[in-house]
Amino acid sequence: MTFLNGWALKENQKLTQHEPTKKITEEINSLLETMFHTSTANPQQKMSAQQMQEELFLCAAHGEIEADNIPKIITIANWISELSKKWKTAMAMRFIEEAESSKASNMSGFSK
Repeated sequence: MTFLNGWALKENQKLTQHEPTKKITEEINSLLETMFHTSTANPQQKMSAQQMQEELFLCAAHGEIEADNIPKIITIANWISELSKKWKTAMAMRFIEEAESSKASNMSGFSK
């Protein structure tokens, strides 16, 4: 393998400028969670990331939130994915705890 002279010099590096990462505000997070849980409770009202973003823009148009704080569709999609994973884990843990509790109470009934 042959390297050209100066290939590692800082001035020869091609760096792309990324936009600074913007965190989802608590207010937006709360609205997204409400939309997510509404979709979970009623699958006929399931919303895509794009639909959630459009809903946030409506809220901004009514002055409820700042339009500058509305995340990109890909950010909302990633947020949905992460919350979905957390939700499934929480529900699985809840099921396991209830099953163990039920099993323990059934076992205590046999020891009498």
